[in-house]
Amino acid sequence: MRVRLRDLAESLGLSVMAISKALHDAPDIGASTKARVRAEAEKRGYWPNQAARSLRSKQSGLIGLLVPDLATEESAGIAGGLLRAAETAGISVMVAAPGEKKGGEAAQVKAMMGRGSEAIFILPKITTEHRSLALEAVTTAGLPVIFFQRYPADVTPGRARVGWVMRDMAQAAQLVLDHLWKLGHRGVAYLGGHPADRGHAEHLKAFRDGTRQRGMELVGEETMAGLTPEDGEREMAKWLERKIKPSAVICGNDAVAAGVARAVVTAGLRIPSELSVIGLGDGELARHGPVPLTSVAFGNMGKAGFELWMAVREGGEIKPKVVGCELVDRGSTGSVDR
Repeated sequence: MRVRLRDLAESLGLSVMAISKALHDAPDIGASTKARVRAEAEKRGYWPNQAARSLRSKQSGLIGLLVPDLATEESAGIAGGLLRAAETAGISVMVAAPGEKKGGEAAQVKAMMGRGSEAIFILPKITTEHRSLALEAVTTAGLPVIFFQRYPADVTPGRARVGWVMRDMAQAAQLVLDHLWKLGHRGVAYLGGHPADRGHAEHLKAFRDGTRQRGMELVGEETMAGLTPEDGEREMAKWLERKIKPSAVICGNDAVAAGVARAVVTAGLRIPSELSVIGLGDGELARHGPVPLTSVAFGNMGKAGFELWMAVREGGEIKPKVVGCELVDRGSTGSVDR
């Protein structure tokens, strides 16, 4: 049987109000009383009735997070940041990964709303679709929705209760190019991410503009390689068969960079003395892969998205948020004789 506040009050000889205040750390309840109440609550397995609390406050203390696949570094990083921030604020999170089932995102979102989610956070799958059924479901219900890293084409600035958190990919490109320029690199290659991802497209544009402004040479055609180490390894193997080679390879994420590094080492070349490699994202592959990678570290988007929603929850305006970055040099980039 579920333990109630009344049960704790009877066992301790206190009022229900005193028990409630003690559990909420009210200043007018003494420290020794709070300790007694908490010990009794833990011993008897008491936990707050969130449903009743929600009816009183009209806030469920529950949000939903939708990601394509929790096994990916991108999804895990965002989920981890959001969960840690939510835990600190006393907010519970429902997490779902709809897989490849058509309409899965919208179905999961409706289930989250049915359980009382105050807001929905979405890391969308990379897709060429221009319409989001999940977005339609959330906005029809009047709930706030926050996208991470990319968002559907039918999202426009100013749309009610819709926001997004993006990495500053233009800043990332400039940091990388400044770093390579100072090391003496003038001929560089680019192996980017997925062409349908807005962030990767922004990174590519900034890379093109930055190389031109600095008078750097783009060796060969820039390539949107993909998202996985296999993609990077495959494309780099093609590069190594060419006669003209860059002194550095800029990658659209750490996974592609890890694949590039594998192809370079397999070919018998040394990093960075014969070829510099630089990633993007500063994830596990950059920090703990076979070749420690110089990369660009961003603030956590999950944490930033939660903070954006909390401001909205307290009456603030929902709006786009850009997460800044810094370059982390791990030695996979080296100097070049000019």
